[in-house]
Amino acid sequence: MSNKPQADSTNLSLLSIPAFWPMVMATAMLEEGSELSAFYSRDFKFLAEENKLQTRLRPILATPNQVRLDLRTMLLRDYGKSNGISTPVIAPYAGHTAVIADYHHDQSLIQALLANGVNHVALTDWKSASDDMKDLEIDDYLAEVIVTIDDLGGCVNLVGLCQGDWMSAMAAAPPGSRAMCPSAGGAVLEARDHEQHPSRRAPTHLMGSECV
Repeated sequence: MSNKPQADSTNLSLLSIPAFWPMVMATAMLEEGSELSAFYSRDFKFLAEENKLQTRLRPILATPNQVRLDLRTMLLRDYGKSNGISTPVIAPYAGHTAVIADYHHDQSLIQALLANGVNHVALTDWKSASDDMKDLEIDDYLAEVIVTIDDLGGCVNLVGLCQGDWMSAMAAAPPGSRAMCPSAGGAVLEARDHEQHPSRRAPTHLMGSECV
């Protein structure tokens, strides 16, 4: 004798009326048991946490700053006094915010730079992706990094954190770029092209990372 459950005649009759389809679907989901409910529950929890991050619980940067630029993908934050060559810190575009570069007093790359002779620092504070950003590509983010470089005078000392480091290297790579000294903070760079093209090798100062 087959153990296959028989279709509910009530549900079958409701399926003939499109207006009742959502109700039938909801009933079927409940009857599927806890596994499906747990799946959707995880989604709702993720959305709740994302809402907290972007509204009520957005991390606060440790060092006083001003918003210099408000672009589509980022806020460019300004630290110190604008005199001489600026040092933009390219934060990683990842699951956390740019607070990783300015986390807490005595745990801040921004404060370390300002305390050691760097008079003017900027920080890319990336915005969380929204629906209108779904078609953006790496080139779009890189273009806005270059916008920040131009706004800072065009001649800058780039500092990249993690993913921000390869973005810094790409921004400094084009011929004619005045971005200098791509510095790696907690990143790994693989620079092989200089073996065939020595003139393309840019000076790299490493901060807690390796260059292979």
